[in-house]
Amino acid sequence: MGSVIRVNAYGGTQDEAQTLCEAACDAVQALDTRVLSKTASSSELYRLNHTDAADFPVAVSSELWDALAETKAIYAHSGGKAALASGALTSLWGMDTDTFRVPTQEEIDAARALCSDDTVQLDAENSTVSFAPGQELNLGSTGKGIGCDRAAEILREAVTAGTISGAVASVGGSVATVGSPDGESSAWRVGIRDPYGAANEYFATLSVGEAFLSTSGSYEKQFTENGKTYHHILDLTTGYPAETQLVSVTILAKTGLQSDALSTLCFLLGEAESREVLDLYDAQAVFVYADKTVSATESIRNDITLVNDAYTWR
Repeated sequence: MGSVIRVNAYGGTQDEAQTLCEAACDAVQALDTRVLSKTASSSELYRLNHTDAADFPVAVSSELWDALAETKAIYAHSGGKAALASGALTSLWGMDTDTFRVPTQEEIDAARALCSDDTVQLDAENSTVSFAPGQELNLGSTGKGIGCDRAAEILREAVTAGTISGAVASVGGSVATVGSPDGESSAWRVGIRDPYGAANEYFATLSVGEAFLSTSGSYEKQFTENGKTYHHILDLTTGYPAETQLVSVTILAKTGLQSDALSTLCFLLGEAESREVLDLYDAQAVFVYADKTVSATESIRNDITLVNDAYTWR
């Protein structure tokens, strides 16, 4: 997934915690290379994207089918700005391999024509998938959240068994909190990264119980060409990185997949247009603007503490 996987376990013995952390990390890695990766030839998604169109529809595992179906359903609310079938455009910009370049307008137009989910067919009864020739399905904007879902399953079993009191798993900008730090009712305090700071610097903390959080920001992956900086969150309606006043969006949701997908979606839509989708998924959000002002959905605002004086509430 091109990201650091980190798991912290609380309570239990040192050996038990170490074994559990390694198991959770290994499970995320295996999920990526076996199922989700667009670039690893060992993955089911890679093989699907390289299947001859004459062989469609193709039966896939329930793991992959569920991920594709929910990602497509969430991005149906994007007004065409995001899609499961975004792979042709992300590949064109080099976003999947970090071999970045600015494509020509002709290339962008041709890739955009392959990014509609209208031609992606997902048959629930038979767990099959088909899509138009030249299209590429891409779980890059949900894979880290799915990884957190998988890690949380393992960690929650250990909490239920009493092996540990709680744990935190992070895959890039996605985080899962399970149990509690002390086995009581204490909340987790999760840092929200400072878009203008280093990777380990945060501008605010959010107090949560068991939760899934994901942050999408223009700072995460970017490159500069001919004096202009481009970030990785592409707007499929233009074919270029999204132009917005936002620099990051953090989502608190019921699953890792939802938090990851919604953070990208809300970054693309902007705060006002995001509200209806957030209500639909019973999700909460923190919006950070380029002028270092911050906005949040009402139910979590009191759980947020700004710890960097450069940031203020809108």
